Amino acid sequence: MVTGGTGGLGLECARVLAATPGARVVVTGRDKGRTAAAAAAFDAHPMLLDLGSLASVHRFAAELGSDLAGGALPPLRGLVCNAGLQVTTDSRTEDGFETTFGVNHLGHLALVEDLVDRFEAPARIAFVSSGTHDPAKPTGMPSPLAEATADELAFPPADPGESAARAGRRRYATSKLANVRTSYVLAQRLRERGITVNAFNPGLMPGTGLARDAGSVLQLLWRTVARALVVLPPVNTARASGRDLAWLLTAPELANVTGAYFEGRHPAGSSLASHHAEVNHALYQRSLRLIDAAGRG
Repeated sequence: MVTGGTGGLGLECARVLAATPGARVVVTGRDKGRTAAAAAAFDAHPMLLDLGSLASVHRFAAELGSDLAGGALPPLRGLVCNAGLQVTTDSRTEDGFETTFGVNHLGHLALVEDLVDRFEAPARIAFVSSGTHDPAKPTGMPSPLAEATADELAFPPADPGESAARAGRRRYATSKLANVRTSYVLAQRLRERGITVNAFNPGLMPGTGLARDAGSVLQLLWRTVARALVVLPPVNTARASGRDLAWLLTAPELANVTGAYFEGRHPAGSSLASHHAEVNHALYQRSLRLIDAAGRG
């Protein structure tokens, strides 16, 4: 299953997975027409999912569970937590969380927790992260808020000393750090259940929809001039990164690899902050409580 499979990295990953012998791919998206069209292109199974709504996440998991139990879909063996966004405005999800953190982190965590008992081992989960999570890497993005708690990220205070655009980019980098941290915690938790969990950095991919919340000039540059950057080593096309991400889900040599961080097909070192086990577990546990509280509310 691939979240955000209607375009960019998710679409290319789903396309490759669908060509795997014996595989059946579930493609998710928020728009019914786009999701159906993407799935039809390579005979995938379309399902609606809005990670900005925990009600949608829970509803999706229940529907998928019914399809799995009834035999409409084969056993669940892989999940690609790919969907993500970056907003530069003061935006909130349906449940009141800051949108970037709510979608990129909380929505995916809720999805994994809802589906964890539906997997049939051996199974694999991949979280799409980003080099922006590591302040030691020259990405041009602000450093993530490595010490912030889940509450501070879900309900951030206003910072009059930082522009909205810069604050939005920092929130994105922080959410990608949360993805790496979550993958490490889940790798430990799910190891004995035969489920591997790894994080993936696709590299910079000009031309994708990530900058859709930016101003018109930046959007134009992202769609045009920035595409020429793919000749540089750290920059990839969505198609190339999609192949690498699909490899993470299917390569036989990765059957027992868990708790790793990949840049393309190469194991790499994630940020120093991502290896702070106590902080990682605190983020995970508090995030679960935020998800639970939203469901009760």
